[in-house]
Amino acid sequence: MTNVKRKAIMVSLIRKMKEKGSWTGETHIQKCTYFLEEFLSVPLKFNFILYKHGPFSFDLRDELTALRADNFIEMEPRRPFGASFKPGKVAEVLERKYSRDIEEHKERINFIVEKLANKSVKELERVATALYVKKNEDVSEDDMVGQIRELKPHISNELAKQAIEDLNNYIKEAKVNQLYYRSAIN
Repeated sequence: MTNVKRKAIMVSLIRKMKEKGSWTGETHIQKCTYFLEEFLSVPLKFNFILYKHGPFSFDLRDELTALRADNFIEMEPRRPFGASFKPGKVAEVLERKYSRDIEEHKERINFIVEKLANKSVKELERVATALYVKKNEDVSEDDMVGQIRELKPHISNELAKQAIEDLNNYIKEAKVNQLYYRSAIN
């Protein structure tokens, strides 16, 4: 995927999140993008590492900065909690030009927005960390709980189990809706 097509998909994702009523802060965008790439195999080519609130991409942070510099997205201060993002002045031009590429990923974007866009930062951290563990290890649910707790000690057993259950439900729904390019999750 070219860099400009990736920008168009990111702008489309942010627009859909905003339309859904999401806070659309950086953490929300990070986690939705992580799920698009790692869960539904949209080839955005961001590198994610496990960080403070779960999987995080410094490349994506740089991309958001570039999108702002090009007026494709804008940042809205929302005190006292920080900022959120919204499509910028020339976002529609980019989205129109790359509408076929956006359309190709529309169902996947909609699925992720529906499932994640309105979750709290804490909920996003838990379910994204569950996906991170599941992607990197073929382990039982009990082992996943232990690994989540090892990576994120502030997450209780109960909340780790809930995150795994949520992830398993997303997997079932994604399979039923045939949203995978390839089997990202078995």
